[in-house]
Amino acid sequence: MAGLVLYALAALGSAVLLYAGYTIWDFVALHFVLPARPLHSYRRSGPEPTYALITGASAGIGFGVALELVRNGFGVILLGHLPDELAAAKGTLEEASPGAAVRTVVMDARTATPTAMEELVRSLDTESLQVSILINNVGGNPIELPPLRNLSTYSCADVDIVIAQNARFMARLTALMLPLLSRTPSRPGERSLILNMSSAGHVGTPYLAMYGATKGFNLSFSRGVARELSINRATQHVDCLAIIPGDVLSQGNSRGVTPNAPRWDSYGRCLVRTVDGAVRRGMRDLSPYWKHDLEQRIMPWLDEATLTTEVTKVIRRKKDAWDEYFDKTR
Repeated sequence: MAGLVLYALAALGSAVLLYAGYTIWDFVALHFVLPARPLHSYRRSGPEPTYALITGASAGIGFGVALELVRNGFGVILLGHLPDELAAAKGTLEEASPGAAVRTVVMDARTATPTAMEELVRSLDTESLQVSILINNVGGNPIELPPLRNLSTYSCADVDIVIAQNARFMARLTALMLPLLSRTPSRPGERSLILNMSSAGHVGTPYLAMYGATKGFNLSFSRGVARELSINRATQHVDCLAIIPGDVLSQGNSRGVTPNAPRWDSYGRCLVRTVDGAVRRGMRDLSPYWKHDLEQRIMPWLDEATLTTEVTKVIRRKKDAWDEYFDKTR
């Protein structure tokens, strides 16, 4: 009897070690064994460029993704609400990749009407642009300053604008773009892609309760759409993936940033180069930067008290930095 118990324990231990070894190898392969031609299956045939529509693309992570895409031969459609910033971003991309196909669309995610959004999607179709990728990147915490504060200080307008910018716009745009993205491919193997930007804040962060809630919506929305597309034969060629960034140094996130956080450009590079591996593995969400991914894998193992303590440490450092900045500028 004792021998059987020892045998069972040995078998269990071996299985655990094998699983741990596989998990470590899979993690390393996802982040460091990268494709030579990223996103190749989303490229359309022919001489005309294949476009990615990127929201919130004039700066930050969105611009970093656009920069990496044009370097890999894609055209990009930059959507943002600041005409001058969009024009500058377009010029930078064309200088970085001469001959790059770069277009811009001026639209404010917070105030865009359904009619304006419908006209945008219709124009893409009318001009016969080959759009195979939608990147719902636009987001932020566009409330009355300071940006990190207790929910009890929010006005109804603050609540509404966070939802509008982070959740409503991306849900509407995805619904409008799906008929275009899900058209029958002209050639076998051609696919379409939707990337929805969530955030590590989806776990629920103090002083950013509304923002984190909308990022939780993005994550759930993306998973639901991905499963919906996968079970319908007519849309199985459309991949949908949620992206979960941790702290990234960017134009909009420049104070109290975690030490050694990636910059917006290196993060964009990580994102473009890891999507293929995530899709091939059947993942519904991806943290492209390896340290962020490690954090996401560890968090479910933490008890609530520890998780709250660690999340609060990070967000309090950020809050203190922003509060100090606004105190000086008042």
